[in-house]
Amino acid sequence: MGNVVGRYLLPALAAVLLAALVAACGPWSTPTLAPTASASPSPPPATITPQHGWELPANEVVFIDHEVLVEGECVEGDCQPGPMIDFPTHGFDPDSRSVHSRLPLEVNDELKVLYGDGTSLRGVAGGGAATRLIAVLAVPAEMEGVRIVQVDRDGTVTLEVGGEVLVLAPDEMWTNTTEEVREQGAGRARLITTEQIYNYGIVDKANILAPTPQP
Repeated sequence: MGNVVGRYLLPALAAVLLAALVAACGPWSTPTLAPTASASPSPPPATITPQHGWELPANEVVFIDHEVLVEGECVEGDCQPGPMIDFPTHGFDPDSRSVHSRLPLEVNDELKVLYGDGTSLRGVAGGGAATRLIAVLAVPAEMEGVRIVQVDRDGTVTLEVGGEVLVLAPDEMWTNTTEEVREQGAGRARLITTEQIYNYGIVDKANILAPTPQP
C-alpha cells in the first residue's frame, strides 16, 4: 500500500513544485532575435554633364594620349621576368604638330578626338610597349577607365578618371603613381605603376599621317 501511495504522491508533488516555480518566475516568453545588419552598396559617383556642344571646326581634332607605365624591381628571391609586348604604333611630332600612326586610321569629318592608349613595361615587369589610336566620333565618350566629357574651343578637355574630374589645357598632363609589392615567380617584385594623360591640344586633320584603311 505504501509503495502505491508513493508512486502517485511523488509525481503530484513534482507537479505542484513546477507550478510554483512558474508562478514565481512569470510566464514563459519567446526570445526575440536581433535583426541581422545589412549593408547597402554605395551609389556610384555622379558623372558630370558637358556644358556645351562640339565647337571645333570639321578640319580639327583634339589629340589625347593615355599611357600606363609599369616598372618592376626584384626585391626578394628570384623573380621571373615579365612578358615582352609589342612596340609603339603611334607618335607625335611637336614641331610639325603631326600625329604618325603605323596602323590604318580613317580620318573623316565625323572624327572629333584622336585618343591614344598604351601600356609600357620595364624591368622585371617585362619589356616593350603596346599602343593604339582610337578614333572618337562623338563626345561625351567612354574609354577604358577614362570618360571624355567635353572639349572646349581652345582644345581644353574635361575628363573623368576614377571619379575624379580633370580639366587639362593644351600641353598639360595628369599623372598618378601607385606602388605595390607582390609575388613574382620564386621572388617578390616591387611594381611602380605610373598612369599619365597628356593633352596635345588641337591638331589639323591634314597632319594625321596614317595608312589608309583597306576595305
